[in-house]
Amino acid sequence: MRVLFRYILLPVAAVLAASCSSDTTLEDEKVVDTRKPMVFGSSAAAPESVTRAGSAPLTANFKVSAWKDFGGSGQQVVMDEYEVDYTATATPYKWNYVDVKGQLQRYWDLAAFPYEFRAVSPYHATATSISTAGITIDASSKPFRAQSYINDAYNVTAADSEPYVVAHTRRAVNADGAYEDTDLIKNTEINSGVKANATREVHLPFHHLISKVGFRIFINDPQPSSPNYRVDLNKITISVVNAENNFVIASNTYSANNAQGLGRGTFTPTKAAAADVNAKGEYELLRHDSRYLLDNNPATPVNLRKYLHLADAFDMTPDCLHQIPQGNVKIRVQVQLETDYLKGTGVEIENIFNYDSMLSLNNDNPAGDVFTWEPDYRYIYVLHIPNVHGHEIFLHTCQILPWDDVQTADIPIGL
Repeated sequence: MRVLFRYILLPVAAVLAASCSSDTTLEDEKVVDTRKPMVFGSSAAAPESVTRAGSAPLTANFKVSAWKDFGGSGQQVVMDEYEVDYTATATPYKWNYVDVKGQLQRYWDLAAFPYEFRAVSPYHATATSISTAGITIDASSKPFRAQSYINDAYNVTAADSEPYVVAHTRRAVNADGAYEDTDLIKNTEINSGVKANATREVHLPFHHLISKVGFRIFINDPQPSSPNYRVDLNKITISVVNAENNFVIASNTYSANNAQGLGRGTFTPTKAAAADVNAKGEYELLRHDSRYLLDNNPATPVNLRKYLHLADAFDMTPDCLHQIPQGNVKIRVQVQLETDYLKGTGVEIENIFNYDSMLSLNNDNPAGDVFTWEPDYRYIYVLHIPNVHGHEIFLHTCQILPWDDVQTADIPIGL
């Protein structure tokens, strides 16, 4: 049989719970059933082993709970914190839960919508609790940690800073009698373009609990306009603080209830201590103490005259930096540029320009604006120096984007 999957390319696997028949009991006994069961697979347009951003392939097991007639008088647990294992050699589905820790095969009850699915990856037997009230994650053994990037070295890898991702999906029947799958983290409908196959699949897309932050810079073309005139990015420091001087750099726990939404829960914060901050009391996200070079080649320093517009701004954090979601964040930028006018074999003119500013979108707030970082998003701060000789640097824009680009396509596969 050929069906269509809605393929969602995320940095974490879009896992599918697929079936097309009903069950009659949830008692813990093995029943021989020739109908299509609930199974977990993945979109076939990409390898079963897909990746998180900046980390190893997602082949980790995950924990899932599912309920039928969720919130209704007939509500029942279908999967009670089931462990779903990944086995690279398994066919046709590499994620499996049957007989894992005695877990039984489950089947749809098509008369008992809505169904609700909640999942956390990776699986931990005791660290994660999933219930009708929400989820709780104890990350003490592998905490969430903010990234900094000091002289081309990360304080922690991307994989280690993001220990968990979550999924939250509901399947219901709408007023027209059609199946409607909703990603409850994004509050968007899933499979809207392939409803003809909605009796066979429900998507379980995982989402990130933390944020990404990146920085770019561009200038206006200075005078003289000779090709021998170069503007070097000598060094830069970008530091952050929030209004209460308690910038969050780590968290050992995460909890979310239904009112919050499972992807916008609460962290138990570890705040930047005195040993973590600079003389200004600010935590440094990015510092580069030497001239930026292309491919680390001293003969080819970065010439900002090649980065004159928003579209081609120089990216100082190509992978962005993982951060704990929080509000009231202020950002200070300190930049040093060096302008060189080359004539013959020597340097005719050489000048140093220093810039120091708290970022403000409207450029008229010397105290700086406050910014909020939400989970599962990227915040790209684009810095602009309109006049190299003016000693002023501004925040041109802050782009708020999904964590990663999402591509969708209808991919025919055989089941």
